[in-house]
Amino acid sequence: MRNSVIVALLACSVAGTVSGPALANDWEGLSLGIGGAYGMANGRMHNSVEVSGISFDQTTSGVPNSGGLFSLSAGYDHALLGTLVVGAFVDYDFASMGSDSSYGIGNQLSVGGRLGYLVAPTTLFFSTVGYAHADASNINPGLGFAGLRGDIGSFDGYFVGSGVELLIGGGFSLKAEYRYTSYQSRGTKFDIAPLELVTTVKPEIQTARISLNYRFGNGKHEPVDNSIPPVTSSWTSPYMGISAGAGIADTRGSTPEDPDAGTGHLGNDGAFLSFNAGYDYQINSRFVAGAFADAAYTNFGYDSTQSIALGPFSESATVRNKFENLFMVGGRFGYLTAPDTLLFVSGGYANAGLNDTRIDIRTNNPFVGSGAISGKLQGKRFSGGFVGGGIETRINDSLSLKAEYRYVDFGSEILSGSTTDPNIDVVSEKFDPVLQVGMLSLNWRLGNPSPADAASLK
Repeated sequence: MRNSVIVALLACSVAGTVSGPALANDWEGLSLGIGGAYGMANGRMHNSVEVSGISFDQTTSGVPNSGGLFSLSAGYDHALLGTLVVGAFVDYDFASMGSDSSYGIGNQLSVGGRLGYLVAPTTLFFSTVGYAHADASNINPGLGFAGLRGDIGSFDGYFVGSGVELLIGGGFSLKAEYRYTSYQSRGTKFDIAPLELVTTVKPEIQTARISLNYRFGNGKHEPVDNSIPPVTSSWTSPYMGISAGAGIADTRGSTPEDPDAGTGHLGNDGAFLSFNAGYDYQINSRFVAGAFADAAYTNFGYDSTQSIALGPFSESATVRNKFENLFMVGGRFGYLTAPDTLLFVSGGYANAGLNDTRIDIRTNNPFVGSGAISGKLQGKRFSGGFVGGGIETRINDSLSLKAEYRYVDFGSEILSGSTTDPNIDVVSEKFDPVLQVGMLSLNWRLGNPSPADAASLK
């Protein structure tokens, strides 16, 4: 599923070469769609135990899982005030988002609305919001109970998203959206005599979605609304811009000194702000190639806390880290579905910085006093590659809007460890992160782009 976005974009680019012009009323009325998605989730999991004066609490804000989705959708849109479009829709996703342990997320239902703005006659940028419901697999609390499973029922929550829809002719449109879904906390009890263990989880999902839709229109046949004149200047120019978006990472960890220890997962997520620059060259009337570089300030955090109390004795431990900076340089190749709208695929090199993974342990013993031990895994920069896809539309000769999804696979690094207690044996850890991001960019094209010469761009 990781390359489903790329494959779908290429397929629809081919479809665009044989399609006819869009009609103004294609934005009105009922639509049906079929598509796919790739989602990555982080869950906030809480375990608590009470027995005979002993209490145990563990909270992890970063229990990851991931998987693909096959989606069916239906919606109704209404053109409002010329350039505004409002609508309602329902999606049903056949999904199986699981992890090596813990919990999983099954089929999902989303019901919501959207508000969009036509930046070009055939291109709609939109935002969505609504209600979400998901089935769930049985949950495993971890803590060494490998075969223990409990029923947590289903989740209810909300979603927000942003995306772009492009009319490609013949009643068809291509829609891409990046969506954040937050579900309520659900839990279950495990009776493990003499213990009673309560486990809850609250999932949050970031999903990249793409669908091919058939729009029935409103039965009228009118020419394209010329109140939004298309841009006809060449794409050949340097540009710079600013981007904002969200991302999520799944880092697989293992211990090289102890291969039998198995693997664990750390989930990081958050938002980012990016500055970018690039250069595009319009090869002919249909194809554009370019190169670019992005530098992003990110704050993708992870933290896990656990505490144990036995009468007057107590101990707590906290683990934290975050991805702080992200740099990408690469190229793209695109197909012009219209003179002002570019459908493209991208790929290249990625580099991200992970700060120190810190472990802080505090103990309270009324007989010998309190104490604290700190340890860390030395932070490093990770290098890898990315693939992506998106849509960019020229608002005028100088400004353009771009929506893009990227999947990043970093190489693994071994992080060396240290601690403030010389009596503790220190081991290194191997981290292997993957990352996905969705972003929206506003770009400023420098200079004075020349009008496209139809004779030279054949």
